[in-house]
Amino acid sequence: MHALQPSPAEVRRRTWVYVPYDRLNDACGPLSRLKPSEAGLILLESHCKENVRPYHKKKLVVLLSNQRHFAQEQAARGVAIVYRNAPESYGEQLLAIQHEFALKSIACGSVSERELRKDLESAQHNGLKLQIEPDTAWLSTEDDWTTVFGEPRETGVTQRQYLMERFYRHMRKQSGLLMEAGKFAGGKLSYDDENRKPWRGQVPVPVRPSFAPDEITREVIAGVEHAHPDTFGSSEGFDLPTTAADVQALWQFALAQLLPHFGPYEDAMHSSEPVLFHSAISALMNLGRLLPAQVVQDVQQAYADGRIPLASAEGFIRQILGWREFMRHMHRVTDGYRTVAQSPDPVGNRTANAYSARLVTTIDPAQADKPAMPSALDAHLPLPPVYWGTRSNLFCMDTVVDQVVREGWSHHITRLMVLSNLATLCGFSPRELTDWFWVAYVDAYDWVVEPNVLGMSTFADGGLTATKPYVSGAAYINRMSNYCGKCALDPKKSIGPGSCPFTALYWTFLERNADMLQSNQRMSMPYVGLRRKSATERESLRKRAADAVEQLQRGEIVT
Repeated sequence: MHALQPSPAEVRRRTWVYVPYDRLNDACGPLSRLKPSEAGLILLESHCKENVRPYHKKKLVVLLSNQRHFAQEQAARGVAIVYRNAPESYGEQLLAIQHEFALKSIACGSVSERELRKDLESAQHNGLKLQIEPDTAWLSTEDDWTTVFGEPRETGVTQRQYLMERFYRHMRKQSGLLMEAGKFAGGKLSYDDENRKPWRGQVPVPVRPSFAPDEITREVIAGVEHAHPDTFGSSEGFDLPTTAADVQALWQFALAQLLPHFGPYEDAMHSSEPVLFHSAISALMNLGRLLPAQVVQDVQQAYADGRIPLASAEGFIRQILGWREFMRHMHRVTDGYRTVAQSPDPVGNRTANAYSARLVTTIDPAQADKPAMPSALDAHLPLPPVYWGTRSNLFCMDTVVDQVVREGWSHHITRLMVLSNLATLCGFSPRELTDWFWVAYVDAYDWVVEPNVLGMSTFADGGLTATKPYVSGAAYINRMSNYCGKCALDPKKSIGPGSCPFTALYWTFLERNADMLQSNQRMSMPYVGLRRKSATERESLRKRAADAVEQLQRGEIVT
């Protein structure tokens, strides 16, 4: 997009607002309180961000195209625009604009991404004058968090203090969502126990709308392919919304056609219907194109009108009002998990294979502001080639990774119980897995990817975010998906030729981490099962698991 230059008179009579790439909405932040004729909008593209790690091509396209369309939409409202695309960081560009236009200050909402905050703080030390205002895109405040958990502390935090359920309970009451006469609708806080059905074609999955790239999006795709020809993923078939109208069209389709059936099948996995009834709006919400306040109110109204059953409405609202808000606070109060015990990976991990080497810029321990590297379970193996698309013979992994390579997205259960489950069972580095998700997913930003991976899915924080590791053997995957029926490996065999390694990996994971986990009340039954196994069976399980890990590490077919 070409640089836009306001006249000197426009500069003087406008209030100038910097809107980050993840707040592309005029209904939140400083822009929301200004009339279009009073507002000047600064939007920036920085080569620093796109060059720092090999982001999925579709992530770059959805971010840049939405931002360029947002600029056009705001110009059509009468907002003056300064749009820059430069090699310098966001903070450096803002400082240059401040000097160029002799601005006394630039308004900006409180920034969500820690990485961007640090960039802007550096520029502030060099003279950038930012007038920071509260970020009104969130559904909760720091006071909400403090009401539930007390003041954040760096030390002495117990697992029990940070239960998502406590926070969600407070937010339901605070917001009034799905509340009836002061009580939870239907008499229960959560309907999670009703939302665990596998999908076997019981309900047809509606055909989703597709949004063909327009001239702006085609220009962005061409630019990404030219600048990053070898980065992760594919831009082919890009069809995500990039205009405000198309974003709303996708959401209204999801609200009417998908969410009525979302609840029962939200944990289901299926190779021919990988998205099922998930709204798949996370990338758009994390860019600010859809505000969570609108989304949850629309679902509340649809429930009240009888268009969405309670279990589906509650399951969806729990993800937005509960988990999403909880995770961003967890990232905030732990400084991106830097205040928990750290256990850095060996430096050699960064050159262990060509795939890990692609993440060097993120995991380099020589960085001044080091990324968080907790690993409470002492997991430090390099992330293997299967995550980058090398076939493994594990149908579940190969299917989900292929979806991620093509789309930059998969729903939360495949993220948790396939991709993260395998990494946790094998002992792959939580930091490398986090960085892979950060690179691979169109909706990944530090405030959401780090607590979800370092906290919930790998237990790297030792239980600060989740009360137990989310791990399973082959039985769970077989029950909740059709993957195992298409796999060359047998989910009902844990050892011997043709056995699925997930179950052997599960039992050896429990054995390897017994000192830390066997006293966990939520893990008591698995450890009863482990103690019942004979020494001979345990040895066979160890051998099966070790063979699978070695084959994965070498990028070979798991046999």
